[in-house]
Amino acid sequence: MKRAAGLREKEAKKLKLLEELGERWLPYLTPRDAEFHQVWKTKYSKLLLRKADKIPKELHQVVQEAFLTLQKHDCFFQDLVRIKGKDFLTPVSRILIGNPGCTYKYLNTRLFTVPWPMEGYEIKYCNPEIFAACKALIKLNDYLNIEAVQALQEQNLSATKETEDTAVTVREQDFPTFIKGKGSLLEDQSSFYIPRNDCTSLKYRASYNLTLLNYMDPLQMPYLKQEPYFGMGNMAVSWHHDENLIERSTVAVYSYSCEGKGSASDKVNEHDVEGRNPADWHVGLKVAWDIKTPGLAIPLHPGDCYFMLDDLNMTHQHCVLAGLQPRFSSTHRVAEVSRKGDLVL
Repeated sequence: MKRAAGLREKEAKKLKLLEELGERWLPYLTPRDAEFHQVWKTKYSKLLLRKADKIPKELHQVVQEAFLTLQKHDCFFQDLVRIKGKDFLTPVSRILIGNPGCTYKYLNTRLFTVPWPMEGYEIKYCNPEIFAACKALIKLNDYLNIEAVQALQEQNLSATKETEDTAVTVREQDFPTFIKGKGSLLEDQSSFYIPRNDCTSLKYRASYNLTLLNYMDPLQMPYLKQEPYFGMGNMAVSWHHDENLIERSTVAVYSYSCEGKGSASDKVNEHDVEGRNPADWHVGLKVAWDIKTPGLAIPLHPGDCYFMLDDLNMTHQHCVLAGLQPRFSSTHRVAEVSRKGDLVL
């Protein structure tokens, strides 16, 4: 009942937003726009992009080999999901890998993990190549955990400094005037604040217990849904918040679009999409149910990672915009787990 009410509320918000839009598109920005980085800094500061060249080469190699191995062994499957009372096959094929016994639920479909190797568990794999692939993914998981905790700590220090600087400014100004003119600044910063010594909480919110792997070849899809608010073009994954995660936990995504699988640029029609390059994969970001703040379309090159820190997954929505090349992604999450052996349905 609670979920059904939530879905009805979401649909009502969507219809209201589309009604307000009418025939026009909302504005969105790409790196080619002058305001892009300023809007990212002020409205999307909890989205962190780590370029491929900042990630160890040996990690790229084993992770990308793992993707191809799992594909070779037919480990990716389209999921049957229920949307608005109807069953659909997802355009993206997936496999869930993670801690033994963990499950993850999205769109009324529950997935069970293929376990990655963990100390204290005796796990037998039917094929040594699959064992190597799962081992590579837990290696990636450990790396992303370290990067996410460091990013949260840096964000915490930065937010604390900004709060302290703001407090000094308040004392130096006429207090009623400041509150009237800039009160929203304090409100915006309140969600950033985490106690300085709360290291345990930071680590817990980046302790990924599973990864949902995705694969899609856009050129093999007969139809892809068009992005409805900004005119961003083909979507592989529609606008959403990630579900069933620990509150304020970080989501980390490793993206790998396959190079050498045909020339994407040769297939781009200049009339397709203005703004973003339709040959490239992007992650789209928008403030949830907001028509004033421009959206972002951030290009994803092979081996790039991005992190949705703190409460970004709750306050914002994201989508995946298809390019022309096949793409794998590994999306690491702190999923809710059942207690006392009870399965959460």
